Amino acid sequence: MILLYNILFPILFLCYLPFYAVHFIRRGGLTKDFWERFGIFPKATKERLAALKAPVWIHAVSVGETVAAISFIQTWLQRHPDEEFVFSCGTSTGFATAKQKLPQQVVAIYCPIDCWWMVRHAFKLVHPRLLGILEVEIWPNLILQAKKFGAKLVLVNGRLSDNSSRGYAKWGFFFRKLFRSYDALCIQTPEDQARLERVIGSDDRIHTVGTVKFDQVPDRTGASVGIPLAKAFGTQPVKLFCVGSTHPGEEELICQAFAKLLPTHADWRMVLVPRHAERAAEVIRILDTFRLPWQSIQPVPNTTPANDGDCQVLLVNTTGQLMNYYQVADLCYVGKSLAGQTGGHNIIEPAIFGKAILYGSHMENFRQVDELFQQAEAAMVVKSDEAFQGALHTLMGSESLRNDLGKKARALVDKHRGAILRTLDIIDAL
Repeated sequence: MILLYNILFPILFLCYLPFYAVHFIRRGGLTKDFWERFGIFPKATKERLAALKAPVWIHAVSVGETVAAISFIQTWLQRHPDEEFVFSCGTSTGFATAKQKLPQQVVAIYCPIDCWWMVRHAFKLVHPRLLGILEVEIWPNLILQAKKFGAKLVLVNGRLSDNSSRGYAKWGFFFRKLFRSYDALCIQTPEDQARLERVIGSDDRIHTVGTVKFDQVPDRTGASVGIPLAKAFGTQPVKLFCVGSTHPGEEELICQAFAKLLPTHADWRMVLVPRHAERAAEVIRILDTFRLPWQSIQPVPNTTPANDGDCQVLLVNTTGQLMNYYQVADLCYVGKSLAGQTGGHNIIEPAIFGKAILYGSHMENFRQVDELFQQAEAAMVVKSDEAFQGALHTLMGSESLRNDLGKKARALVDKHRGAILRTLDIIDAL
């Protein structure tokens, strides 16, 4: 099966390559470092990797996992300050976030596409003594090459959906070997453990430790948001509604509701942070449709921002700033959960700052976290698009309700922290 995979994967990828290229050209963020996805590493990166001695390699996928990985590495360095790290990810947004926020001694690279010669070349450069893979990234060559190079292999913050668990079990003759290659499988919940045991059976290497995302370290060292906020909204006191990680459809729903509510909530302003900054022009058209005066962090060609101090919306069309805006907000919406979007994003991020949180009911990728918040009544969940404006009106109009939700959200974070330390205890034992 591995031989067949290594024959078919490059062929299928070559067929997909034109679509892959168009996707990344549209998304932006392409730099010379991106050639590392194809196993081509710059001389400077090779030299940095050669200077390391048996480092720990931590691999994540995109921005969400990258932010969790940064917290994981920072906590590890508090315990073992002399440890050397290599961090890898697979997306340009994740890589940009890593370069901006990782400690300087950590070498950030793109993880090569899962062709065996590319992955093997990366292992020859890194020579890790341990590879930690966040959540569940089943890349056969990455996993098997780690074992061939003698590295310990750990799944960090693992989770499995019902669908993926059934799929892995159906093809168990292939996936069992991959999961059993791990020296430790640190997963989030008992439900995730049951799904994994459906694939490999009961195994002492499986450890339920909670979700690392409750341990996420707030970014208090990023660029100040005071200057762009004052430029857009002026110096008068305002209340901030931070709308984070939105996807197509959500901006229209939220802007329409916000525009209708402004006449009765004149002291509110909105900070809008789309998940993909390159969609700024599209979002600006929506803002103009609902006559919401705006400014953006980065200029957008062929658009006309409002005058300083006259805005009702600040559009954050940059990467890696969302946490800074959550920190100063009075109310937060977390996207990919309404307007036809599904999966959700990380509601723990604003909860860390004790903020009142509003989100939709489609949280398939964060089901366990969503359940914890609902059980603790620590957020307001909108069941349908039609209910959004009413929920927003309620929260904008009640400071006491916002304070109550924020306190409960922060208490929930405190209650469930510790997954990183529990994971590090397991790794230390290896």
